[in-house]
Amino acid sequence: MILYFRLLVTLVVGVFTSRFVLQALGASDYGLYNVVGGVVSMMAFVNTVMVTTTYRYIAFEQGRKDGNVNKIFNVSLSIHLAISIIVILLSLTLGLYYIYNHLVIPEGRLNDALFAFSLSMLNIVFVIIGTPFQGLLVARENFIVTAPIEVFSKILQLVLVLILINLPGNHFRIYVVFITIVHILRPALYIAYCLNNYFEDVRWHVSREWSRYKEMIGFSGYIMVGAAASVGEHQGSAIIINRFFGTILNASFGIANQLNSLIRMFSQSLGQAIVPQITKSYSSGDHKRSSNLVMQSSKFSFFLVMIPLVPLLLEIDFILGIWLTEVPQYTSAFVQIMLVKTIITSLNSGIPTIIHASGQIKWFQLTSSVAILLCLPIAYVLYSIGYPPHSISAVYLFTSILTFVITLSLLKIIVKYDVMLFLKSVVIPAVNVSLIVILPSLLIKSLMPSGVWRFFSVAFVSEVLLLSSFYLIALSSEEKIGILKYLRLSFEKTKGFGP
Repeated sequence: MILYFRLLVTLVVGVFTSRFVLQALGASDYGLYNVVGGVVSMMAFVNTVMVTTTYRYIAFEQGRKDGNVNKIFNVSLSIHLAISIIVILLSLTLGLYYIYNHLVIPEGRLNDALFAFSLSMLNIVFVIIGTPFQGLLVARENFIVTAPIEVFSKILQLVLVLILINLPGNHFRIYVVFITIVHILRPALYIAYCLNNYFEDVRWHVSREWSRYKEMIGFSGYIMVGAAASVGEHQGSAIIINRFFGTILNASFGIANQLNSLIRMFSQSLGQAIVPQITKSYSSGDHKRSSNLVMQSSKFSFFLVMIPLVPLLLEIDFILGIWLTEVPQYTSAFVQIMLVKTIITSLNSGIPTIIHASGQIKWFQLTSSVAILLCLPIAYVLYSIGYPPHSISAVYLFTSILTFVITLSLLKIIVKYDVMLFLKSVVIPAVNVSLIVILPSLLIKSLMPSGVWRFFSVAFVSEVLLLSSFYLIALSSEEKIGILKYLRLSFEKTKGFGP
């Protein structure tokens, strides 16, 4: 419930923030910031690796009877300090080389691009250093702390953007400064809380157990491949689009990515709550519970993604027209395919966690990463022979299906998982629910003219069909009993507060 309160606030605030940022900067400057910030993100993909590695090892340590969290934390923090230095060096060499020699930017905006690049690098360094502290809070499932911090940072970002609209001067540079303040504040709050409440866990000392470093670096080395593929897919796509079409199309792609990220939060919120449980169950030897949690995570992640996604997918032109004062070309096409990809990705949300918990991640990371990165050469070839900008989204869809198939195959090989049971319990019900929800909604859309009434009609019918079909088709009898029991107990507790 805490995570969903955070989700709803950040979703609403994020939607308004994107609109006002686009209004304050314009499409070209918005696209410029996305591509310049993306260059730094590519330099810092190793931090994504260490987020996963940190709370995997801390949660695993907590599941062991003789676990020592402080040793794991200090090993992680030392690695993160080294990563921050590496990111700075890569940014000042490869990053600057790319900006000076290959980045397509409007004439006279090089200094603005360098300014954004410098502060983006500072943002990433602070986020990297704060990652072990955030990982500790996630592993301890202390979402009552992380959620308010994230909500506060989002609200602060919206307030600063509203101030930006009414300020004179170079809005691009002011926006970069405001974003820097927001990004630095969040890890600073994580660090302050952990020092005050988990001092014994975060107490600094230099660990000389080199086997720990070797183990975590070895594990993170393979995770790094997957993180590089994920960042490369999005930022590499932005760079390819920039090369062929310029910063205006980067704005369309950036808006689509931002909207898609907000939708993914629905599935990731559940995942964030379940990841420590899967890891702790696996490390304590309760493999049956961890396997069941994988199926439940995937199933409910699909459901939670579908709640906002179906009306959004079917009425994207209407929603974009209300949300943005000016909709950049190809935005709706980018969004629709990305949302379909998110549905497919949600179906395997629990699988990487159990494979990471097993520690046998080599072939999983290598093969899935190659499948993800296939989108870049394919998109480059398509653009070279004259295909339209939104073609890259169709390529995304192809690679996401390929990655899902590979993931299921490796799940069976690595952890001896019953893939047929997964298909029967998760994938087939999800396909059936999707058909039951989307086909009648498309019929309503075809019979009514575009507008507010059609939007609410499609949204109402799709949500009713989603709730009923998911309950009747996707849930097992045990899950239905559990949900009804929980609702009954909640109702009885609510009645206890009455007169």
